[in-house]
Amino acid sequence: MINEDIHTVGLFADKAFDKRDLDTLHKIAEDCLNWVESGEYNLLEKGILAYHGATSYSNYIYLKYKGTLSYSENINNEQDFEMCLLLFRLSIENLTYYQANEDIKEESEEFRYVTNYLLMAYTNYANLLNTCGRMIKALSYSKIGVERNFSMAIGNYAGFLMDYAIHDYDNGHQAVFANKSYHLLKEVLELEELDENATEHYTYLKNKLEQWYPTEFLEKRNELKEYSFGDSEDEINYRKWCVENFLFLNTLNDAFPHSISANDILHLPDIISKIDEGSNYHGLFNQIKQEYVSARFMVYDALSFEGAHFSDKDVHLVNTLDYPTYGISIEKMKYSYRSLYSLFDRIAFFINEYFEIGIKERDVSYRSIWQGSVNKGKNSYDLKVNLKSKMTGEETFNLPLVGLYWLCKDIGKEKVKHHYIEPAIEHISKIRHHLEHRYLKVHDSLLYPIIKDSFPKREDPLAFSITVDEFKDAAMKLITYVREGIILLTMAVHLEEQNKRKKEDSYVSMHMDRYDDNWKQLF
Repeated sequence: MINEDIHTVGLFADKAFDKRDLDTLHKIAEDCLNWVESGEYNLLEKGILAYHGATSYSNYIYLKYKGTLSYSENINNEQDFEMCLLLFRLSIENLTYYQANEDIKEESEEFRYVTNYLLMAYTNYANLLNTCGRMIKALSYSKIGVERNFSMAIGNYAGFLMDYAIHDYDNGHQAVFANKSYHLLKEVLELEELDENATEHYTYLKNKLEQWYPTEFLEKRNELKEYSFGDSEDEINYRKWCVENFLFLNTLNDAFPHSISANDILHLPDIISKIDEGSNYHGLFNQIKQEYVSARFMVYDALSFEGAHFSDKDVHLVNTLDYPTYGISIEKMKYSYRSLYSLFDRIAFFINEYFEIGIKERDVSYRSIWQGSVNKGKNSYDLKVNLKSKMTGEETFNLPLVGLYWLCKDIGKEKVKHHYIEPAIEHISKIRHHLEHRYLKVHDSLLYPIIKDSFPKREDPLAFSITVDEFKDAAMKLITYVREGIILLTMAVHLEEQNKRKKEDSYVSMHMDRYDDNWKQLF
């Protein structure tokens, strides 16, 4: 049974919203976080309390700021959004753990009850992520509700696809997204369960699509062509793994995990530059892209390779009796993990150069690019461009750049009320730290937990120990973060180039040939 006080909190929150009572909404959110941390409630109750707190804070943001982010000198509501994101994440985390660990039958009323709260949390969390520019992450969370025919998730997913398409420089991709969005909106508008506000909003989105595209094109459902996944069984398996895990550098892969998106077609849009500058940015992006793709394959190769490798033969190691895992496969995972993590600073280096921020090369990082100055005591200096102000300026607003900022907040282990905004990042970051600077020890996933529980004093004090499964999960999460960063980077550049073209009177196009696949070899 659920404590009745939990539902009372929800009723008070609804009344406060109806009365536009900002102080009460803010207090409810703060109280809910305190109750979740108190230890007085079970996982289900904590999940529901966090949800009420998150929706209260979301309504507070809507009433006070019209639901939009602001980074001006007069108003900065960043911390409000951080708090709201945290509460939604705590809700999802507690409800998910409860559903997974309790013996609940899928056909039971309790299962449906918990699932409904989870779907509402996923859907509202996705809305907030999209507002913060995390369009790819918003699509992934709203997709959960779409798969369960949750009406609000379906409509919002259609809207997110429209936002995603607007920022995609590929006109062909834009049209595919528009067609998909249109049919989703038609589907959701036929449902009787929609409230008046949702119906009005989804109708508005549908009308916008009808203004942008011929009705004949929209009405005919897109039949995606099927393409070959490769020339060999190994290539086919690899490409299927990538597409099913949404890892291709191809925006279509986020909505269409099919052969049409089984390639890394993404690159930079056309860039206006001085004649003597050449194709510097495209060259840097080539490197970022190649490092990502190679690291991605190394992860796949490590996870799919079976048996021992000849390079590990006659390599003398000792058995430390805690079921460690050695061999080339686990080392490939480590190399790829380091390479993937380094790409955040490579992206920051690109941003510093492209947006002419003015950070000295040795000081560039995914943290420093968002500051107004570099603080180094006597060697401190101001920057030429304040990126946060630029990306939220009225004439220079850049949602993908906002998304990159919030992604970097996750990677940078931003905390709210002693909680990480993204709980998983603590583990991901700790693994990287021990890989680079300390000692990471990877153990057998089945046997190590047994010996760890039975003989806790045997644990290696020099090592940070994780299982193979834990390492795999962290690596897969890291790949998705890096992919998101690369795609948002191209979209941010695309938007900036559109703004440049409004100011440039004339410019000449220069054709750039494709780098042939046959050239990608040393000898």
